[in-house]
Amino acid sequence: MTEADVTYFRTFGFLHLRGIQTDAAPAIAEAFERVFAKELPLVGRQGRAGVTRIAERSDVLQETLLADSRCPLLARQLLGGDVAYVGGDGVRYDGATYWHRDGNHRALRLLKIVQYLEPLGPDTGALRFMPGTHRRGGSWDGFAPEMENPARHLGMEPAEVPCFIVESSPGDLIAFDPHSYHASFGGADNRCQITTTYAAVPESLEARRELSDYLLADRSVL
Repeated sequence: MTEADVTYFRTFGFLHLRGIQTDAAPAIAEAFERVFAKELPLVGRQGRAGVTRIAERSDVLQETLLADSRCPLLARQLLGGDVAYVGGDGVRYDGATYWHRDGNHRALRLLKIVQYLEPLGPDTGALRFMPGTHRRGGSWDGFAPEMENPARHLGMEPAEVPCFIVESSPGDLIAFDPHSYHASFGGADNRCQITTTYAAVPESLEARRELSDYLLADRSVL
């Protein structure tokens, strides 16, 4: 990546990298289906069925997502130092995913890397971000009610909230700070997603405590 890429990520909270794993995309999709045929997915909120730590359940996914240098190097560059892999999911989605953040950590720095197994656009479930909302300790931290019910608080439907829509293809990587407000609308049933999540190696007691809490959290409800 360029220095401008890193600055873009730190400014807006996400980065779209096109075609990074195009060569591995067919093998990743095939391995995803094999894992889901073998494992019993955990059913979380409505429209979400997931297999936790999917990369460890397949030799192909272990090789392409963890042993291959692309995702770990991306995490080190964007988080600015040593990182630790802290898990990842394979997920099938039905319907919309409404505006939310993944957690509320003050000191722990995380990076989630997402890849979808089918092309997605504005009307077919592409991931949406509200740029800059990853920043901690500011006004966005108190904005949860508006995001949970935009129709009531902002007078607009969730899909009308101003945002950046990431149109992606298999092989693309979408890296984002999970504290960014993100959502997905208009997608067909059975959309397939793989995530890998990295944490910056904690440098404070608070960050170590938050990392411990993160690792012990029930991922099935996310």
